[in-house]
Amino acid sequence: MSSNNARKVAEVVLETIGKGKKVSVLKIAPKYGYKKTTAGSGQIQKTKTYQDVMKPAIERYQKELHSILDAMEKKNKNSEQYKTLVEAMDKIQKQIQLLSGKATGRMELSELLSEIN
Repeated sequence: MSSNNARKVAEVVLETIGKGKKVSVLKIAPKYGYKKTTAGSGQIQKTKTYQDVMKPAIERYQKELHSILDAMEKKNKNSEQYKTLVEAMDKIQKQIQLLSGKATGRMELSELLSEIN
């Protein structure tokens, strides 16, 4: 597949996330010439073109994640605000993983910290 197709898939993924909708590369990619097997394999997300499109969004999410972590350090761990920050951190981390083409399942704290540093 041409890099133009990977670029278009990445753009639609970002657009879908921007609308607050659930993203499915498996549904998006066939509209741009990919076979379902390729769409479901994660190969598209590993292309340089796809990653180049995602890089600015990932960097913005990582910056926001750092801000949340900084705010968490200043909050009482038993406060409602802290719980809200934890939820926000979880959602942003999943977006970063999704945009990076990584699994959005369970992740160890050490893995999380290594990704944001």
